[in-house]
Amino acid sequence: LMQDGIGQITRLAGASSLGPTEAAQLANQIQKYVVENTRLGIPALIHEECCSGYMARNATCFPQTIGVACTWEPQLARAMADVVRQQMRAAGAHQGLSPLLDVTRDPRWGRTEETYGEDPYLTARLGIRYIKGLQGHDAHYLKSAACVKHFAAYGAPQAGRDYNTVDMSDRSLFEWYLPPYKAAVDAGVGSVMSSFNEIAGVPSTSNRWLLTDLLRGKWGFNGFVVS
Repeated sequence: LMQDGIGQITRLAGASSLGPTEAAQLANQIQKYVVENTRLGIPALIHEECCSGYMARNATCFPQTIGVACTWEPQLARAMADVVRQQMRAAGAHQGLSPLLDVTRDPRWGRTEETYGEDPYLTARLGIRYIKGLQGHDAHYLKSAACVKHFAAYGAPQAGRDYNTVDMSDRSLFEWYLPPYKAAVDAGVGSVMSSFNEIAGVPSTSNRWLLTDLLRGKWGFNGFVVS
């Protein structure tokens, strides 16, 4: 399947029962094959889930994100992400699918526990610290890419139903739901995940205004976008 190369490998450890040593060995085998046996020889990007810790066997399990938000301590979010980065990189992963910067105000939404809650300022401050910890802050540290999600307004679906449509005014979008993402871009986040919802009838994954005009044009984001 990888004879022509591959862009990314999804949750090598998180979607299996592999321990850290076995995950690292498999990651090395995959990279060796891709580099030596595909036309372009470009290594693959291995990503893992890490909202409440590196999601893998024997990794440290931290409180859910909403619990971290209750501390009101941005430095704790950074310290947590430091541990996540070291464990994730040791097992061969490069990108962490976190932090989740969706502002949510409807407790019916089933992913509320993954968020920093209802306040865009607190969400931005904690999110920035998590990004700094996950991406590394010293030349001697192994670095990885954080991935903020879900861009945008995923935390405000109609009736709190996951994957449902989002329909709101521009004022609400810019005042409440976009500021944490703008802060993340300004902080140098490496990647952004487009959201699963539509905004005013346009799916986020094909929303040129959202992903191109705003994210890259106005905000100057130069990382990569994943779906």
